[in-house]
Amino acid sequence: MKKHAIYPIIMSSFAIIGFIAALLLFSTAVQPPWLGVSFLILPAVLLGAVAFCAGKGKLSAVSTAVLTTVMAIVLLLASIFYSLILVWISSENVTDVRYYSRAYSHLDDVESVKSIFPKSIPSDAKDVKFSYSPQVLQGGETLKLSYTATEEKIAEWKTIFQSKAVWIGPNEEWHYDNNWSFSGEDATRYQIYWDGGFNHGEICYVLINEEMNKITFYYSNW
Repeated sequence: MKKHAIYPIIMSSFAIIGFIAALLLFSTAVQPPWLGVSFLILPAVLLGAVAFCAGKGKLSAVSTAVLTTVMAIVLLLASIFYSLILVWISSENVTDVRYYSRAYSHLDDVESVKSIFPKSIPSDAKDVKFSYSPQVLQGGETLKLSYTATEEKIAEWKTIFQSKAVWIGPNEEWHYDNNWSFSGEDATRYQIYWDGGFNHGEICYVLINEEMNKITFYYSNW
């Protein structure tokens, strides 16, 4: 192997370290963009190709140094820009029910979430709808889960909420009493927590529609 191949080998190694760091970073997202992250291995592959050619003597020392330096700079800038795009993608609203448990784990240190939300979607749940909006910078974070259950399960949930709720009544009434505009569904509201904030605040509640046997869990901080 030619000695001048050491330079691109070192740069390729740094690129691999950067790729591993990206994997670790995005693995913490509720819905990791694995396909997009996989493309971040390209700088290591391209620099490795330069090292291979240099090692075989197909590139001179000067050509190797110039090519490696230019590629390293261009690929670094491109990787940073591309990583920012991936961060934006991973901050989008998640609705795939397969990721509910991961979303819950992001908020299981919040007392109202930990004591109210199920850790995973019940096996007998039907018509499941889930959404999670991750917190980005100073933005808010929202977790919502709704599904239909049997009358027996709804009765069990009602018993639990009656001991945990600070207010119980019609959903519409709560909105009017607290000067919030109402456009929700007709259901019984179990208010678990609200810090009283409007522009900035934290809230957690559960809605139960007994006619439809539908239950909705909601948490948000903004």
